[in-house]
Amino acid sequence: MQVRASLFAAGCFCQFSEDFAFIVLGILVHMICALRMSSKVKFAAAHAFSKMQCSASVASRAYKAGKQLLLGSLQDELKAEMLSSLSKLTFKSTTLIAQQVDLLLSFVSHGSASLLKARALKCLSFLIGSSACSVSVNRKVLSMLIRIIDDDDIPVDFQCEALRILCKIFHGTCPDMPHMDLPDLFNVVLTVKNAAQTSDKAKRGLALCLLVDILCRIKRTRKGHGSLSSEMWHAICSEFHGSPEATVLASCGDGLSNIVCQVTSLIIYHISSLIKQTTVESDGEVIHTGNLTSVGSLSEVKECKSFLSLILHLAEEYPSAGLIALDRIRYLIQTLDSTYDKFNMENSSTSGEVFKAKWGAGKPCVFGPLESDSMQISFASKLVLCMLRFANACLNLVNESGAVNREVCETLKHLAEYMQKSRFYDCNSFEIFCLSMHAYLACCCCRMTSVNQQDSDHSKVGANLGFFHNVFWVGMEWRTLEFTKNMLQKRNYWAAYRVGKYSCCEGLWFAAAFTFRKLTGGVQSDSSRCWLKSLLLLAGGESEIKLLLFPKAGVELISGLQTEGNCERSFTCVEEEMSRHVGEKADLHDFEGKLARVYSRICSAEETLAASGASVGVYYFHRWFISLRAKFLEILMDMLGLLSSHKFTEANPAFAQNKNPLMLSFALRLNKLAKDYDLLATSFLDIDFWSYRSISRLALSCSILAFCSAFALHFSNTDSALYKNVLSCGLGNSEKFLKAVIIKDMVERLWDMDSKITMQLQQFMTSFWEDMDLFQSRTRVKSSGHIERASLEVFEIAISGVLQNQKDSRGVKDEEDLQPLFVRGLQLLSDMTRNLMEIPFQVPKYFFSVRPCIGAELFVFNADSRSKHDLSVSPGFQLSLNLCIQLKNAMIEPHVQVAKMHCVLAVRPSNRLSIGGKERQMQCGFHPRKTDEMVELNEMLLLYIKAETSKADMMNSEVGNGVDLATAYACFEPNEKGQGFSSCLLNVSAFPEGSYQIKWHSCCIDNSGSHWSLLPLNAGAIFTIRKP
Repeated sequence: MQVRASLFAAGCFCQFSEDFAFIVLGILVHMICALRMSSKVKFAAAHAFSKMQCSASVASRAYKAGKQLLLGSLQDELKAEMLSSLSKLTFKSTTLIAQQVDLLLSFVSHGSASLLKARALKCLSFLIGSSACSVSVNRKVLSMLIRIIDDDDIPVDFQCEALRILCKIFHGTCPDMPHMDLPDLFNVVLTVKNAAQTSDKAKRGLALCLLVDILCRIKRTRKGHGSLSSEMWHAICSEFHGSPEATVLASCGDGLSNIVCQVTSLIIYHISSLIKQTTVESDGEVIHTGNLTSVGSLSEVKECKSFLSLILHLAEEYPSAGLIALDRIRYLIQTLDSTYDKFNMENSSTSGEVFKAKWGAGKPCVFGPLESDSMQISFASKLVLCMLRFANACLNLVNESGAVNREVCETLKHLAEYMQKSRFYDCNSFEIFCLSMHAYLACCCCRMTSVNQQDSDHSKVGANLGFFHNVFWVGMEWRTLEFTKNMLQKRNYWAAYRVGKYSCCEGLWFAAAFTFRKLTGGVQSDSSRCWLKSLLLLAGGESEIKLLLFPKAGVELISGLQTEGNCERSFTCVEEEMSRHVGEKADLHDFEGKLARVYSRICSAEETLAASGASVGVYYFHRWFISLRAKFLEILMDMLGLLSSHKFTEANPAFAQNKNPLMLSFALRLNKLAKDYDLLATSFLDIDFWSYRSISRLALSCSILAFCSAFALHFSNTDSALYKNVLSCGLGNSEKFLKAVIIKDMVERLWDMDSKITMQLQQFMTSFWEDMDLFQSRTRVKSSGHIERASLEVFEIAISGVLQNQKDSRGVKDEEDLQPLFVRGLQLLSDMTRNLMEIPFQVPKYFFSVRPCIGAELFVFNADSRSKHDLSVSPGFQLSLNLCIQLKNAMIEPHVQVAKMHCVLAVRPSNRLSIGGKERQMQCGFHPRKTDEMVELNEMLLLYIKAETSKADMMNSEVGNGVDLATAYACFEPNEKGQGFSSCLLNVSAFPEGSYQIKWHSCCIDNSGSHWSLLPLNAGAIFTIRKP
């Protein structure tokens, strides 16, 4: 024991001293070779080889010595230990890892003992995870792994380990794989496909995972996603897609697509087999089942989930996989349903005594009672729930990809209608509701696509209603109301709440208002009542906007709310609903006053949450999001007031001179609001992708409306002397620069969406400001979802209209010729405003995550040890500060890993506090209605980080609006508790005597390199400038 302890200690010291390591290495070799040394001591000595890492020379010599021992006459158990030690020794060495891989392969390929083969595979799997793996994964490695998987004489455990290694290789650990060529890729896919058809559960699961990873990898590489691949690997994947080998592998068709179909069918087959193994069968006397234990049921459900997640992963890259799976889901659910019927019928025909005698009275039955009220959900119901959730997620992907066709719509309609009448409805009512909504949406998409293909000049529906979202929202409202009423009648209040949540996220505000109004009266706690009241106010305000825009449809929906019975709508009335409200256009005049009432409701929703008494950080996202909506409505009211106050035909150069400053003020407010949305999206580390995307779309809509407002009446290319005189009176370099900033902001958001429009905007921007640098905005919108596609269509029409107006103004000299441009500009702004209001306003999914947000607290101390707690400084001196920053609520999300934190401290002479100001200091540093200062500090912090990264100079004062501003920046490396410590010097030497409050803001960089803003959860410290 003492010898082994000494070896462990010696190994630890070897990591710090090279001379000591060489001495210990000689002792280790001697101990392992000694004949009379005990086996335990020899194992300890072999284990100590892994510690020889203090330098490259020590590691190289230790590796050579260990390899020589390994190839000698050691016992197999000691050889296995030496293999592990040498693998650990070479893990971080690019020079030794290739040698170790070859050594491991020699033990795998030759006639070595099973123990050594198993250990060699384990070590190879360990090494594949290192950063140096790309130089070691070559054809020899792949060939060996393929041979192991394909050899039926090799134990299954070895084959599973080989599959795990291949999973690491293709899952992204070694992204470039420069040594792989087309035959290698073909052999891997062929072997793994055969392995996926094995009866062994573990091997089958690993093979299917690997097969899905390879196929997804090929698709992502062919699309050229970032750093996923080298040019060589890209060429191989493209060649594989159309190669004869891939066609042979797929048996028919165009290669890759049919491989995807076969893999999907294989996974579905295994799910079907799983269901058959666990469902009830009858032999005429007693009831038999594959597995009646609760533990078994859970494992089967887990396996079903894993198979379905594989299809979902595949459908992200290949929507056809999702379509195949959706076609089979109905059959699987019907199998479960019919088996349940069979069991009930046969079980009811007997007294049940035979069953009890066979299995015991205490044994639970797989198909237990489907009683949703008592929450006794059967195994069958759990399987159905898995499949429904999969179907909804899959439908979401398929709808976004636009891959839905008429055949798929028919399948979805039958599945949705079947599930609404099935015995599983009460247990899975919300998932069935989502399925029905997805199916209806798919039918609308399919119908709109076919109509547009028939008439390229826009269909009657499209021409009158304008955009796709104006077609389907009424039908979705009716269906949501139908489901909600059914759930409330059955007192399934939780499912009804989830439907209300879904309605908010989809912009179905009539249904949302109805749901929350019904639920508000039934809650017991004050906090729940406050939450529902806020949701009701928000939904009521948004439904009123819909009523203003679509009065006829709104009145019909309100009538439906007031009826007690269900308002059922079948899928067959899609076309009827598409043309029901054709031609309905509300007048935008007098909207200003009506929107004021909506604005008041939205503000009341925020005030309700503010008055809830919740702990710090709980409702910050919700209050901020609602406040930004209120700001947008406020700007909208002002814009509509201007547009309604004059007839468009009165627009002329004199009108432009009067209204241009107002238009620019609207544009700047909207541009500022877009940045508010940017900060909102990046201030919550645990925000989900869909919520982030939703907020990004709102930011883009504000940016584009700002662009339209800025250039509705501005034509810089005209030759009209009168208008140029107007421009010279109202537009200086500062205004010209502001408009260039507005264009720049929009171009950055549209960077890679539509290259044609982006290029036109870049050219247009250079006419304003030639030295404007462009960088890609973080909050960009992807044109994948139907709302995103419809929104981008609205945006493109508006941008194209503005650019066309600017183009038509070139060479115009006469004021009469300029008049139509003014009229067209105002009309375009009016149409854009209306179209923007018609796009469904959707609440992000993250809005319904009610918990304390991740933020930071800053504690400031005087660096002078004599007056540590007294923040004061003499006039003419700088304030030296010690800082402690504390990350709050980060433990709620364990996956959030913060690598570095930055902070900015700022103070202005105008921040001087009046007498008694210290006593009135706020306890919280975040106020959702007062985020202007936070946005400014965040921009300063981003500029500082950018300048620090590029080693540029950073000015510490005179930033922004020409106002003196003392700033200090600090960097922290947080410990495991989320605490970071730093110091800074705040230059307040020019400040007069008095007390000042420090404003601060912080951000963090996570392990993936992404930047996130951190909300300030406490107020800034107060310091005093006074004479000693």
